[in-house]
Parts: sequence; structure tokens; C-alpha cells
Amino acid sequence: MAGSLSSLSLRGLWKFVMKQPASFKFVCLYLFMEYVRPQQLYPVISGPPYSKFIIGIALVAFFMEGRTFRMGLAEAFLGLFTGIVLASSFLAVSPGASYAEISVYLSWVLIYLLIVNAVDTEARFLVFVLSFIVWSYKMAEFGTRSWITDGFHFRAWGINGAPGWFSNSGEFAIQMVVFSGIAIYFTRALSHQWPRWKKYIFWSMPVCAIIGIVGSASRGALVGLAAMVLWMLLKSRHKVRALLGTAILSAGVYWLLPAEQMARLQSMGDDGTSISRTTLWARGLELMRDNPVHGIGYNNWSPYMEAHFGSPLLPHNIFIQAGAELGYTGLVAFVALIVVTLIVNYRTRRLTRHLAAGDRFLFEMAHGLDAALIGYLASGFFVTVLYYPFFWINFAMTVALYNAAVNKTAANVTSTGRPPNIPPAVRRGSRIPVPVRGTG
Repeated sequence: MAGSLSSLSLRGLWKFVMKQPASFKFVCLYLFMEYVRPQQLYPVISGPPYSKFIIGIALVAFFMEGRTFRMGLAEAFLGLFTGIVLASSFLAVSPGASYAEISVYLSWVLIYLLIVNAVDTEARFLVFVLSFIVWSYKMAEFGTRSWITDGFHFRAWGINGAPGWFSNSGEFAIQMVVFSGIAIYFTRALSHQWPRWKKYIFWSMPVCAIIGIVGSASRGALVGLAAMVLWMLLKSRHKVRALLGTAILSAGVYWLLPAEQMARLQSMGDDGTSISRTTLWARGLELMRDNPVHGIGYNNWSPYMEAHFGSPLLPHNIFIQAGAELGYTGLVAFVALIVVTLIVNYRTRRLTRHLAAGDRFLFEMAHGLDAALIGYLASGFFVTVLYYPFFWINFAMTVALYNAAVNKTAANVTSTGRPPNIPPAVRRGSRIPVPVRGTG
């Protein structure tokens, strides 16, 4: 990878982006419009559905470039889950409720396909994930600053993120969990090439994210953060340093926690919110038993609950949400997508572990995406965020990262022959796409 990219030179990054196909540029623009939402921050440009327009333009540009979608294991399982969503919508208790929101899910399928096919080299992945980090950091910095100016006092409403997906404090906090995991491994992979000031900036990113999580007053996000940190500790090869870092982080979080938030944590399981959620989970399990094949229907939880129990309260659990709305088939398919994500990241690490110590970006990012997934899953056990961007963007970045690793390995084989420690599946040349030209 060119030094100007991994060193994050603004001039080098700009020159690289300008040379890329239109489909890649529009995919990056989509990320900006979805995670920053300037159209909602500035009324003068509000109105059109910018994100949908950008997805459509990116799709047209992709096909005009003469490219086609790759289909593999991940796409097969995504297709299975999509089929279950469509079938459950058709057979739903209230099909109208399903059809009203089906475009939300289908948009994630389109975005997935665009990301994994347009972001298909190491350099493109670096730029894409950097944009993800920068836009998330904008939210983290704003949240941290607002809580600091408020004197770190407890606020029941927490901290809000960008309009749209992250306007609620709980969803903002989950994004901070996901972002912090990715930012840590991104910085680990590239910081050896940066001057000290740049290292300070990038290490401040997960710090701001963690402060935002604490300030959000979201107990689920704190559980997600704890699960992610424990996973990172178990995966670390330097257990003593990792234990020391975990102890420092735990002490910092404990010091920041307002007394009111500490009391809420101590009352988990016994307070009114916890009792309400366990009641909703029990109802969700009943719905799964009564509708085991196709569930009550995609996006049918709220209208069903309102019709039968007089309240549209959400399930507050992504697994209960999947099982109740899509049946056991949907729940199993969703769990399969999670397993596929972990398998693909493992395969990425196998492909790239032979690379030199200074060229570990792809290897480290596979760990970062795993960490983000673990944090999301633990947080999602308490929040209704199955069809939010957290899982679907992470899944897309996971497969894009693998494609980039395969392309890089293929390029190395083409230019230098067969390195002795490349995994056997790659040495055989099976299913290795031709390296993409013109990637900078």
C-alpha cells in the first residue's frame, strides 16, 4: 500500500480518491450522508432522500463500469436471510406494516452489495474505513464535549448522536462501542508510520468514544463495551499489558460514572426497566413458539403488541426481534450471518498473517471488525437495533476486507511467485479474482 495512504497524508488521500471509479466515490459519499446527515443539520439543503439517490447513482455507476457482483458464501447466507424476510412479510399478521418498512431492509442488502464489490482493494478499504472512523469521531467528539461542559453530571436522556439512526442515546452509544473497537485496531495497524501528533489524535478517538458511552447513560452499551474489552483481552498475545490496559480503562470508567448511573447498574434485573424488558422477552419467546416458521412478520412487533396488549413497546433484544418477527428460521439465519462474519474475518487473518510486521493493516482490521461485532451483539441484547446500520455495515466491511486480502494475495503471487507461507487454498489459486487495476 502506498505510503501516502497509510501515513494518512491528506494530499495523498485526495489524489487517490480522485483516481477511483465513480461507484467507489458514491459509496463513500453515502457513508457521509448516512452517518453525518448534513441534510438534517442544515435545513437549507433538506428535502430529497439523498441517501437513496446516492445508492441508486452508485448502482448505475457500478454497472456502467462493466462490473458485476461477486457471489460467495456470505452472499448465499444473506440471500437466505433476505428470502426469509420477504416470505415473513408476505405471510405476516399485518402485511401492510411489513411492506411499509421493507425498503429499510432491502436498502441494507443493496448497500452491502455495493460496499463489498466497490471497496475491493486494500487502499480502497483503508479510505472507506477511515471515513467511517472520521464521521464516528465527529459524533464522539461532540458527545464528549457536551458532557464535559455539563460537568459530567448524570443526564437521564444521555447523549445524542447525528440525526437519524443515532439520534437516540442508546443507539449513539452502540455506535461508539462499534467505532471504538475499529478505531483501536486501525490505529494499532498504522500508527508506527505516523508522527506523534497524529498518534495522539487517533488514540483520542476511542477515548472520546468511551466517554460518550459512559455519558450516554446506556447500560446496554456499557455491557457491550465490557464484552468487547474482555474479547480483546482474550485475543491479545501480550496478556500482561492487556490486563494493565483493561485495569486502567475500568478505573477510568468507574471514576467517570455518575452516582445515578452506578445505582442503575447495581439495580439491573430488579428495576422497572429490567422487569419490563424481561416481560417483553417472554412474550417474544411465546410468539416464536406460536409462529415457529415465519414468525408474526417483518416489522410486525409494534402493531401486534398494540393490538393484543395495548402497547407498542419494542422487544429490546435483537435475537428476540428476529425470532418473533421471522420465526426460528429467521433467528437461525441471523445467527448464521454472525457465524459467517467471524469465519470470514478468520479467513482474512489466515490470508494475511504471513505479511511483514509493518504490513499488518488487513490482519489487524479483521480483529477490529470482530471486536465491533462482539460489542454490538452484547449491546443488542438490550436494544431493538437489528435493522440499524451496526450489523449490516460491519458485515459489508468484513466481506470487503476479505476481498481486499484476496486481491492483495493474488497480486503478490502474480508479481513475486508463490511465497512459501501463503495458505494452501491461496497457493492453489482457487477462486482468486484478478487484481483490480488502477487502484493507486
